[in-house]
Amino acid sequence: MLTLKLLRLALLFLAPFILYGGWLAIARRRAKGHPPGWNDAPLMWLSTAGLVLVIGGLIWTAVLSGEDRDGTYVPARVINGELIPGEIVPADPAP
Repeated sequence: MLTLKLLRLALLFLAPFILYGGWLAIARRRAKGHPPGWNDAPLMWLSTAGLVLVIGGLIWTAVLSGEDRDGTYVPARVINGELIPGEIVPADPAP
């Protein structure tokens, strides 16, 4: 599951570079004279756009996926040598 999340973030970061590569392929076919290359690439802008996409993806994930916030958090504990993970216990419904 963690691998999938990291892969998704890597894809978000690489998306501007992939789009630029596609544009570059089209521009090279149409170019007459000096075709553009990766040496002419605006790497700082592509990196910034990728970073903005990653941060947006992290915010999107934090807002839309998560545990139920209605309840009480019980932290992780050790009982009889066994680690019990933390959890959110649902709140008692009001009568």
